[in-house]
Amino acid sequence: MAHADATERLRAVLASTEDSVLTRSLDDPSPEVAIAAIRRLAELEGVRAAAELRGRLLSADLSLVPELASALRKIGDGSAVEVAIAGLQGERYTRRLAAARALGVLRGPRAAGALRAALDDEIAGVRVAALCALAQIGPDTDAAGDCARLLSDANSHVRIAAVRAVARTAARPGAMLAQVASDPDRVVRLEVARHVAGLPQPAAGALLADHDLRVREAAAQGAGMAQVGQLAALLIEDPAADVRHAAAKALGSLGDERIIDVLVSGLEDGDAIVRTAVLCALERLLTRRGAISRLCRELLCERRGRRRASLYALAHLKATEAADEVGRLADDPDPDVRLALIHTADALLPDPKPLLRYLAADSDAAVRHAAQIWLLRREHAAGKGS
Repeated sequence: MAHADATERLRAVLASTEDSVLTRSLDDPSPEVAIAAIRRLAELEGVRAAAELRGRLLSADLSLVPELASALRKIGDGSAVEVAIAGLQGERYTRRLAAARALGVLRGPRAAGALRAALDDEIAGVRVAALCALAQIGPDTDAAGDCARLLSDANSHVRIAAVRAVARTAARPGAMLAQVASDPDRVVRLEVARHVAGLPQPAAGALLADHDLRVREAAAQGAGMAQVGQLAALLIEDPAADVRHAAAKALGSLGDERIIDVLVSGLEDGDAIVRTAVLCALERLLTRRGAISRLCRELLCERRGRRRASLYALAHLKATEAADEVGRLADDPDPDVRLALIHTADALLPDPKPLLRYLAADSDAAVRHAAQIWLLRREHAAGKGS
């Protein structure tokens, strides 16, 4: 019933043109109704609504503060920034918290300076809010230096916010962020790992080799050409499939054909999702035609695992244009490769029957059985069709 009441109140607000109704709805217990009232009041009343909205800026539920600040900014209220700056000096920490959140939306020439001062607030939540607001405001060399001080804050939530703020405010945040690459809190390291491409190599290397798989995964996702060697190692050696998958995707996004040899080795991965990521990366770098050409070359590789993996990759691409190269594997010395040929024949050969009849007399019992089963099923299907 309460849900239905809130829905009706929301409809009433959206349809209302009376400022008295909308003003009352600013204090509605439902955030959705209150937000709709803020937007509707600003839309209908413009600057005339400024005093009403501004009066709630520091006392409203914190979830409403960004909406109030956004509305005040849109209607061009010149006093809202001053109210928020004054609020940073308030005794109640909730008002200081609201003020910091508001300034991140309101911005203005004086907002950044006031927020930088708030970085020394005794309440960790206010420091976090000030960091987030500075990140919203954007690049500012002076702000970046102040935010960097909090990378060593005793509170891990503050350090996480500091990483984000430094990344957004500093022109080159890598050197600043390097100091927290070995932070004892995994969530802090996880946040730094998203910026690994810009870090000095020792810090980037530490994150890519982190003992936590989620940190390694995030670092792989954010890595660049400077880390290509470690990405290659992660793709082949990391015990976690999620990390190998991230490394494959990252390598494919680098756009450098020199890494193709590294990617091709990932075709033999034991995880199907990783193999698919490797194949997508090859297509991205070489186009479908180029990927097929490279896979056909791999059919001649001395590694039997590579030949088998390349067959399955070609089948995934439905590369019937590779039929001639694929057909030659009927005499491959490895029975597992010949078995893979049977499994992929439908996707790769326009008419697989001649090859399957040939393999039905294979010297290996498993290959013979697989080929004979294939032929029996095809004959059965043909009989049902007639």
